[in-house]
Amino acid sequence: MENMINAQFQNIEIPGIIQDIGINQNIPDLLIYDSLNHESGFLRDKPFRSKHFSVVIVLHGILDLKVNLFEYQLEKNDVIIIPPSAIRQISWKNDNIHFVSLLFTPDFLQKSGVMGKYFNVASFLKEGLMSYRQMEQEDHQILVQLTGIINSILDSKVNHDSDLEVIRNLFRAILLKLKQYYDNLETDQEISGTIIYKFIKLLSEHYLLHREVTFYAERLHIHEKYLTQLLKRKTGKTARQFIIDMVVLEAKVLLDYRSFSVKEIADRLNFENQFHFSRFFKQYSGFSPTAYRNQ
Repeated sequence: MENMINAQFQNIEIPGIIQDIGINQNIPDLLIYDSLNHESGFLRDKPFRSKHFSVVIVLHGILDLKVNLFEYQLEKNDVIIIPPSAIRQISWKNDNIHFVSLLFTPDFLQKSGVMGKYFNVASFLKEGLMSYRQMEQEDHQILVQLTGIINSILDSKVNHDSDLEVIRNLFRAILLKLKQYYDNLETDQEISGTIIYKFIKLLSEHYLLHREVTFYAERLHIHEKYLTQLLKRKTGKTARQFIIDMVVLEAKVLLDYRSFSVKEIADRLNFENQFHFSRFFKQYSGFSPTAYRNQ
């Protein structure tokens, strides 16, 4: 059941976003989303999952972003990379925000040659981690310019193979520029080898069936008290809070699909019954399932 849910609810993809914002382009696996020029109702304030990568570049204002269990406040010169299948929620309190998102599928990444000749360029993408950096002003501006050029070509329609190759070269240039920040910092390498990263990875695979801290501690070969203390010290959340947050996030994604009843969602999330799910959801989200769905 877990695999069925994860596969079914990778739900908001690039073609759907293209249709929603009303643009006409003939490349279905790459998109430049500019918050000044585009307004997509299902991208704001609601959690969703996607199969594509997102490189979010903030030009002005403050962008509140939640990726799986982590919260970020992004400001000017900040860049974050969101991996496929991560549950994401993008919010901003007013219109005094300008950000650009480079959205691309793993297939586009592969066809661009990054995973071959430039394998190390994409190593931070392959890790499946949320990758956040504050860039120098000059480098940040280069990313903005490169995405702007790609967007101009997409707007004028890609009619020749040479146009597509120009886009791929610009795309490679963006990743090469990002690579400089990952070569100079060892953060991702350190994270990928830590208990925290291993816990989050295990949680993303098993949270629908296993919600006991003991299960994860045993898989990590550590005491559950140590796991909780480590997470609390490094992230501010206990292991139990991580598990709860993951289930609540999944519930929110499912509730956005009105064709599923609350009972069906309770079953899919492996709750004993609808009552237990509703009580759990209200306790940890502040809303009943019906109130959340209707807000």
